[in-house]
Amino acid sequence: MTEDEPKRKKLKSSILSESLTTEDFQSLFRTHWQASTPLNSPSLEVIATPFRVCKISNFLNSENFLEKLITELSDIETRRPETDLYSFEQTSDLANVDTEKIVQLHQLFQNELRNWMQTNTGIELNTKISMSSTAYSDTDYLLCHDDHLGDRRIAFILYLSKNWTPEDGGSLDLFDTDSSGLPRKIVRSLVPEYNSLVFFEVSDNTYHQVAEVTSPDKRRLTINGWFHGPISPSTRPPRPEIEASEFHEPSAIAEDLSFWVVESYLCEGIKKGIQREVEKKSYTYLTHFLREEVYNKISAEIMSEEIKWIRMGPPDSRNYEVADEESLPSTLKQFYEMFKSIEMFKLLKEYTELDLVPDGKDMRPKMVIQLQRWTKGCYTLLYDKEDEENLVSCEKAEDDDLSNPNYCSKSEEEFAEVEEHENGMNKLENGGRERKGSSSSCENPEEEKEKFMRRKKRRIRKNEPNSSTTSDVAGEEERGTFPLDSHDSQGSDVRKIRSPSDSSGNDEGSGDETDESDAGPGTLDVIMQFNTSRVPEDVTIDYVDPKEPDGAFIHVPPEDNHLCLVYRTMDTSRVHKYVNHYCEGYFYNLMCSYLE
Repeated sequence: MTEDEPKRKKLKSSILSESLTTEDFQSLFRTHWQASTPLNSPSLEVIATPFRVCKISNFLNSENFLEKLITELSDIETRRPETDLYSFEQTSDLANVDTEKIVQLHQLFQNELRNWMQTNTGIELNTKISMSSTAYSDTDYLLCHDDHLGDRRIAFILYLSKNWTPEDGGSLDLFDTDSSGLPRKIVRSLVPEYNSLVFFEVSDNTYHQVAEVTSPDKRRLTINGWFHGPISPSTRPPRPEIEASEFHEPSAIAEDLSFWVVESYLCEGIKKGIQREVEKKSYTYLTHFLREEVYNKISAEIMSEEIKWIRMGPPDSRNYEVADEESLPSTLKQFYEMFKSIEMFKLLKEYTELDLVPDGKDMRPKMVIQLQRWTKGCYTLLYDKEDEENLVSCEKAEDDDLSNPNYCSKSEEEFAEVEEHENGMNKLENGGRERKGSSSSCENPEEEKEKFMRRKKRRIRKNEPNSSTTSDVAGEEERGTFPLDSHDSQGSDVRKIRSPSDSSGNDEGSGDETDESDAGPGTLDVIMQFNTSRVPEDVTIDYVDPKEPDGAFIHVPPEDNHLCLVYRTMDTSRVHKYVNHYCEGYFYNLMCSYLE
């Protein structure tokens, strides 16, 4: 046994590049790391800003070991935990894998490398490490986050893909921060280099992302995780409030809706049918809502160079552009005013039976409106807080046990319109155009709709028993306001509220729990999209309940000239899926939210 001991030590250390253990290498690293000064040499790079990052090239000295390691990884079962934050394949913790090379690598990290890190970085570590393998394929990504959670002290990534180029995407992007400590923009990108180890100390400002992989035939393979140690207290200042969008009360200026809206949608029979559908499902989808000539004019004007677009962030929350209303061309301005008009409030009241018409006394409905420009790389995240997050409305509410009546009697022409409308509804329930499948699709949509009906339908009724409820007013992509959730020991990554479909992530996303009793008076979202013909079919706007495990229960597909109405309570979140690199050019979302 005594004779075997030196051999085992030699075996474990033999795969580590010998240069790492020399005093010259370690001294050079310590000097630049501890002084936060940059260094760029063939084998060692230290990045000082926006935060300290180190890259060691030729980390392992055995190509034979690397090839066998990659083969062992290919035989391990993986899962694909797609959420709003990330899309990739990932193994469980490699500590639970007993194949030869993986065990050898895990021991190397837990012993020699951990001691090396603690000695040369000055960061106190314990014996705990988290290690998993992650593979990114075409259109996979991991959006902006900081890794700061619990006792994570040093994050690491070992790159295992050969011949990776900038054109393949998948870079490790580093974000700088503003005066409030929020991520601002990408200031440095590291292209994955085969057999290199990248690591950084986890802190409040270590915002980074894995850019979308854009190669159809390459896989970005890594082993990644964290060294753990004593919990480092957060010094992050309170997150500043996002400036609220402007609320508009109904405009008294006369507006002729028939100039804009297809005549059939203004017919009494159709309006009653729509109302019953909203009552039944809490959402509806109105196909070809605007008159064709009006829609075409708006679609052309929306691309005007006169419009000033403002980037919305921070990138750990959202990334898209919003039009400055003052810069809108004439027809678009009139279009805005139509949605603000008392006539539109009245029409939406007829569609939904929500109290959207002021009575001169207590009822003062209002709305927000925003024209958004989207292209590849745009997204919203589930935990993001609304622009209107601090505008809280206290209302009297009562659960309404809604019935399921049939449509009222209609003329033959009206029946034709309703049939077309129902076809649109079927599209909405199936996620729009025929899709190849999505992790957020419900396995049991009928059950989800029943849950939605039971838990989400809230109506304000006069002359009925009431109870006080507080509503978190919504207008922008909704983000949860709930306590941070813990995540698993397998290497789960995100420290904030995350998608309902999975609570795990990786180095390079946690669950949100909401209180069902908080579901009070909600918001009517009104959505219309433009120029979507080249948008990937799975880029939907999803309505999710972060407490439910089965994902989204409503998908709004990218379709031109279709008006979508969704009644959303405060325990429902709206998230716009990440737009991948197959999207060509821009498309546009008109997002309105009406509050009773």
